[in-house]
Amino acid sequence: MADKRKLQGEIDRCLKKVAEGVEQFEDIWQKLHNAANANQKEKYEADLKKEIKKLQRLRDQIKTWVASNEIKDKRQLVENRKLIETQMERFKVVERETKTKAYSKEGLGLAQKVDPAQKEKEETEQWLTNTIDTLNMQVDQFESEVESLSVQTRKKKGDKEKQDRIEELKRLIERHRYHIRMLETILRMLDNDSVQVEAIHKIKDDVEYYIDSSQDPDFEENEFIYDDLDLEDIPPSLMATSPQGHNDEEMFLQSSSTPTSTTSSSPIPPSPATGTTVSLMLPLQAPEPLSSLKAMAERAALGSGLDGEIPSLHLTDRATSPAQQKTPQPAVTEVNLPPSLGACPLGPTPLSKDQLYQQAMQEAAWTHMPHPSDSERIRQYLMRNPCPTPPFHHQMPPHHSDSIEFYQRLSTETLFFIFYYLEGTKAQYLSAKALKKQSWRFHTKYMMWFQRHEEPKTITDEFEQGTYIYFDYEKWGQRKKEGFTFEYRYLEDRDLQ
Repeated sequence: MADKRKLQGEIDRCLKKVAEGVEQFEDIWQKLHNAANANQKEKYEADLKKEIKKLQRLRDQIKTWVASNEIKDKRQLVENRKLIETQMERFKVVERETKTKAYSKEGLGLAQKVDPAQKEKEETEQWLTNTIDTLNMQVDQFESEVESLSVQTRKKKGDKEKQDRIEELKRLIERHRYHIRMLETILRMLDNDSVQVEAIHKIKDDVEYYIDSSQDPDFEENEFIYDDLDLEDIPPSLMATSPQGHNDEEMFLQSSSTPTSTTSSSPIPPSPATGTTVSLMLPLQAPEPLSSLKAMAERAALGSGLDGEIPSLHLTDRATSPAQQKTPQPAVTEVNLPPSLGACPLGPTPLSKDQLYQQAMQEAAWTHMPHPSDSERIRQYLMRNPCPTPPFHHQMPPHHSDSIEFYQRLSTETLFFIFYYLEGTKAQYLSAKALKKQSWRFHTKYMMWFQRHEEPKTITDEFEQGTYIYFDYEKWGQRKKEGFTFEYRYLEDRDLQ
């Protein structure tokens, strides 16, 4: 009985040390990740290594107790052992990061890792962009169907089913454009950090449900999707611009008279090469008399000094069918302008000297497009430690010092030095080529050079196993490894030309 109490006391003391060690480990871990310079990181890493060794000794003691039959309830021991093993895995990550060279494959891979918050923001932006594209595609499909149904109803009047379908499509187009405008506004706000990513995640399910089920007969739309984002309080500069004066009938009239339809509110630039007049569809909320519009255009023409060159401007009302005259529609006026006036009746404005210079520079830039190879820096030989030398010594590198024959005459250790300390240079490439000619093979996982000491004992399609000589660049020397399994997937087998 006394032995059991003594044993239980030792276990309690050991578990208390484990708790204190893990707490100390966490504290040093945080200091390591908040360290500002390399010296502090090295110090904290050494402290971390000291703490993990203490925890490993306690883990060995716990494993002994777990294997013993004297202790019945081993759950607490197993939990503490797993806790220590978790800290050991974390220390392995730190050790791997500190040993990774900046320009090695692993180091370059770590440099490409993105901050989790930034990655989440980019994924949300991508989702918003894809959702807007999907809605635009559905709008195009609805408009195409409306046009085809409109043609059929003109041929066969009185088809109430098709008329109802057209009205339903028009309603869907209006709702889709509303959602597109809201999502574009949210995208701008996210880009300017005016909205949180979590708030967008809350509306994600509702928006996707709307896209997938908006055409179902029993679909009920949530009209308060965007209320939590307070889009009404944002500045006007972030609001997505969209045509406000258009109704559906005007857009379909415009799409039938032009090859393509657009939802942008910006004017269409004229084509100066053609002699046809430019037609602008101007939806007017409060239509002015045609006489006043004509007078304004004529005054602008007189002010531009082109009175003798410009024919009179024609302003005509678009003819409406009797069916359309029954229901009041906003007036649509077509303005025919000569191409010499451009898209507005103010006449062409001559470019300033700065604008002409910018235009010439842009045209010149198109003839000299950048090439990916332009970003590669030309490496020239620079003396690492210049010092005055007598004139009878070589002042320049030997004549064939950049040839493979020269590198084959160097010692193996010199080739290893060049390979590991002149990364990214032609010298590294030539040293690797010379080492391959000496039957050395590079292991991409351990970043070391291996050479067969004898014929492998086992050879398969995926690996070979045997005794190898490898060069340990950390201890700077050749080592022998028996029973080593060399997996072919880690073999750097590119043919160096």
